[in-house]
Amino acid sequence: MRHFSEKAYRSLKCVCSVAYDLAGGNTLFQHSTRVVVSQLSKYASLNEDDEKSYMPIDVAVDLDRAAGSPIITGTMAQLLGFRLEPLTAAAVEADKLSERDAHKLLAEAMDVSQALLAAFADGRVDALEKKRLRVELREVIRAAETVLAKLDEEVA
Repeated sequence: MRHFSEKAYRSLKCVCSVAYDLAGGNTLFQHSTRVVVSQLSKYASLNEDDEKSYMPIDVAVDLDRAAGSPIITGTMAQLLGFRLEPLTAAAVEADKLSERDAHKLLAEAMDVSQALLAAFADGRVDALEKKRLRVELREVIRAAETVLAKLDEEVA
C-alpha cells in the first residue's frame, strides 16, 4: 500500500518538469546523466501510460545538481515532513552578500509577479502558465536561499 495520495506522487512528476527547465531542458540534461531524453520525458509525463515511471535516485541527484537547487530531493523531503537546509560551506558562493544578491532576488520576484499577472489576465490559470509559475517560483526560492546561506555564513 502506498503511503501518499496520487496527487502527492504526481507532484514529483510536475517538479521534474520544472527542474528540467532550470537545467536547460531535458534534451540538454540528458548529457549530464545516464538516461536518454525519451526516458526523461516519461519521468515528467502525467499520461496514463507513464504514471508508474518515476526518476531513479541517482538521476534525481544529477538533475538537482544541473538545476542548481535540490528541487526534486526537496520535494521528496517535504512529502516525508522534512525540509532541506544548505550546508554553509557548500551553499555559499565565493563572494559575500552584496547588492548583486538583492538585485537578483528582486529580478526573480518580479518575474514571478509578471507571470502571475499574465496568468490572471484571461481569468484562468492554464497548464502552461502553471508550469511557468513553477519555474519562476523555484528561481526566486533559489535566489532567496542564496541570500539566506550568505547571511548564515557571515554570522558564523
